[in-house]
Amino acid sequence: MKTIQLGFKAFDPHELLCHFVALKAGLYKRENLNIELLDITFITDADLPVPVFQVSCGAALSAALMATPQRVVFVATDKPMFWIYANHEILNLTQLADSKLATFPAIAPPHHLANIILNKSGLDVEKEITLLPARDDVARFGLLKSASVDAAVISSAIAPVKIEQAGFNRLCFFGDEIRIPTTGLAIHQSYLDQEPYLIETLTRILKESLSIIQSDVVLCGSVLQEYFNVDEAFKDETGRLYQGYFTQDGKTTEAIAQNAINSLCKSLSVTTVPQWDQIYNFPE
Repeated sequence: MKTIQLGFKAFDPHELLCHFVALKAGLYKRENLNIELLDITFITDADLPVPVFQVSCGAALSAALMATPQRVVFVATDKPMFWIYANHEILNLTQLADSKLATFPAIAPPHHLANIILNKSGLDVEKEITLLPARDDVARFGLLKSASVDAAVISSAIAPVKIEQAGFNRLCFFGDEIRIPTTGLAIHQSYLDQEPYLIETLTRILKESLSIIQSDVVLCGSVLQEYFNVDEAFKDETGRLYQGYFTQDGKTTEAIAQNAINSLCKSLSVTTVPQWDQIYNFPE
């Protein structure tokens, strides 16, 4: 049995639902593969070992733009699974002017995505909003619940229904505002050249996992409950919500891929803008 290390930045359905559905359905075992998860949050892009796959494709794109040759071979979602929630007095994004927003650290792609969305809504993020980076969703949600901030960026680590039941307003879902391949499967270019069959096998498994996510709410719900602590009372509702956020075939469009590159280049002040197929490679 071959062991593969799969790196993640966040232990949430956005990054890892495809993996755990594949595990639950026995897809890895069928192909004689053993997957070991590896937290790569504190490993720099340059220091990430070449054989390590990663599911955080937004981070892989950032790395590729900063000269580490990561290649995205599978897209689980191009609808970033992040939300901005606010206290009951704030009903839309424009009302965030002069507010405090708990957000991701600047090193994390969701920080830049949030700023792009806020700027697009007409806000001057640097002048009109006080950004308070926090280490994780527990901290960001805690700041919101304690009224230490007016709003917070929250990932899929906390089910949307749980936050809304606590009385907070959903101001936006990132996937409705910006399309960018944020999760899936990425690997160093040199490993892509060395192990094409292995990468083809993994992408085939994950495509089958996508089909299960789209068709089997019960299995998907059980994965959400078992691995991501989604309450039994709303695990199926959460599974149905997430169905619409994942791709059908593990790919994105050329237009979405190129726009993602263009937007992130602008946010990261990268002057040399690559073409989409220099970063995204989809094995047949």
